[in-house]
Amino acid sequence: MKRLIAVLAVLTMVLGASLAAGAVSVDGDVSYLIGLGQQKGQGFAAHAQVEVMKDIFADASFVSASFKDGEEKGPSDTLLTIGGLYRVANEEDLQIFVGGGYAMLTHKQDEADKGQGLFGKFGFKLIPAPKFTLFADVAFAPKLKLGEGSKTLTTARATVAYEVMENISVQGTVKHYRVSDSDITSGILVGGGVSVTF
Repeated sequence: MKRLIAVLAVLTMVLGASLAAGAVSVDGDVSYLIGLGQQKGQGFAAHAQVEVMKDIFADASFVSASFKDGEEKGPSDTLLTIGGLYRVANEEDLQIFVGGGYAMLTHKQDEADKGQGLFGKFGFKLIPAPKFTLFADVAFAPKLKLGEGSKTLTTARATVAYEVMENISVQGTVKHYRVSDSDITSGILVGGGVSVTF
């Protein structure tokens, strides 16, 4: 329940800021995720993208996941990214974005390890058919400060949404993140939820 509250809090903050700023458009989604393969886990994820002025977007994402080591409780991760995007291409059925921001990671096992650092991001929004929308992005932080050193952080997401009523869609999401030279990785998380656009 705490994770769900955190997800909703992130979306509420971003959407609230967008309304205060008179945002041009808003895309947001919330997903429940489970792990595939050897990495058995589950969690929640949320993403919001707000056009605050023409071609300039505020962007935030959140994922909270916990994993099992066999039948025992394993590590848990919380990853929050906040940043901005610039739309470099805007066609009828395709939008391309580049940008960056700040990432904050908390990894808990026996004790909590916290990391943070700047990242760059590339993403796109594609409308392959009526009522269908594909969102995808990848981000890379070259110097995530974690512990006494720095590592790299890579995140990726793909979401396919189908509009069931005006501005509301059901969606499926694939999410992945990993930190270099460590055991911090989500494996492949898949799931689904709801997307809103207005």
